[in-house]
Amino acid sequence: MQSIGGFDFFSLNFDADGKLTDGEFEDCKRRAATATDAIFLAHGFRNDRDDATKLYTNFLDTFRAHLGRPEFSAVAKRNFVVAGVFWPSKSLPESFHSEEGSTQSIDDDAPQMAAIMQKLADLKEVLKDVSLTKAAAIDQAGALLSSVKDDPAKQNQFASLVLSTLDGTQIDPTEGLDRIRQQEGSAMFQKLAGPIILPTRQPGDSSATGGVESLDAVASDGGGVETFGSFFGSVLGGIDKFLNLTTWYVMKNRSGIVGGTGVAQAVRDVKASNRNIRLHLVGHSLGGRLMASCAKSLAKDPLLQPDSLTLLEAAFSHFGFSANNGQGVRGFFRDVIEKKVVKGPFLETFSFQDTVVGLTYAIASHLADDNAEALGDANDLYGGIGRNGAQKTNESVAIKLKTASSPGDPYAFKTGIVTCLDGSGGFIKDHSDVTNENVTYAFASAVAAT
Repeated sequence: MQSIGGFDFFSLNFDADGKLTDGEFEDCKRRAATATDAIFLAHGFRNDRDDATKLYTNFLDTFRAHLGRPEFSAVAKRNFVVAGVFWPSKSLPESFHSEEGSTQSIDDDAPQMAAIMQKLADLKEVLKDVSLTKAAAIDQAGALLSSVKDDPAKQNQFASLVLSTLDGTQIDPTEGLDRIRQQEGSAMFQKLAGPIILPTRQPGDSSATGGVESLDAVASDGGGVETFGSFFGSVLGGIDKFLNLTTWYVMKNRSGIVGGTGVAQAVRDVKASNRNIRLHLVGHSLGGRLMASCAKSLAKDPLLQPDSLTLLEAAFSHFGFSANNGQGVRGFFRDVIEKKVVKGPFLETFSFQDTVVGLTYAIASHLADDNAEALGDANDLYGGIGRNGAQKTNESVAIKLKTASSPGDPYAFKTGIVTCLDGSGGFIKDHSDVTNENVTYAFASAVAAT
């Protein structure tokens, strides 16, 4: 056990199948037996333990600071235990900043090939402990790479081999994978070879800077280049983005397995150790999907109700909680709403400045639907909840995330609905900006309401 932010902190380490491998869970349960509240934290696009620990530390430090405010004096008297979830996620770019001043030429295949081979190697590393057959498919795809550029048949074969690594994954029709798998690789790579434009100004917002954001080259604050994939105009650039998306789908599925099996069971076990303990589930990015999957699993008999659920810039469909996405498709996590899994406040942050969720879903949408007019925004059939909030969900309300600078004004959250906290306009500046005092003030308000 260690202390983070003045809280007793225990590590829960899970493998790709959602099984606890080592860590401090038994100690965590013993500690929970005398606690009033347990907080479960889950990271997202990270495979570096130190990086995930930094996320947890920053979140808990700013949360702890709020407990000194008069409006949270009762919460400060509670006895907290914190369980930090560590799961094997493949690191994906969160800032989209490359080397300052870097460029790539579509006339030079060498750096493109090297980048793609590295992504194939990384994907194989992710898969090898789960399926040797899937890892072998990546090797076969790599063998095609040297001759794939000008051969549509080999492009189709390459895509088929890579997509075979997604066999057996949970299919969420609101995520677009089923539509993507119906297309030939050569057609997909051609689509992705050109620019994909993501709006950076919210509809009706004349104050935002800029109007569009490209997946291929956009000036960053530091004067460098932002990229998701690269090699603009090249089929190899299309393959590069396609591999990013495939890796994301692999990680999306894994987060669901870990949350729905391992973490859900850990939550049940902690509750069994202390029937009066309050449970607070918090997840960032794909960790948000992990915790949504956990909540969905807790809906199964016997129902277990966490006291609060907080999803921070979550990376799943903005129709995830909808009864109908407008095309007769039920949200993947609809059970969480209909079965009233969350006893108390249910929060979800979103920000139009979250280009990680925005760009990831822009790629999926471009391949699955190709609706350029709505790409990445709230009208996109395949948009992300961390960018747009919960869409077509009657049991939701969107409010502006407010500043935590002046004490005495906690939120009054309603239960039975998803409260979507809009951090656009600088309150949540990017995908990782989820540990600032404005965000944790909302979480403290949620805890206080339980």
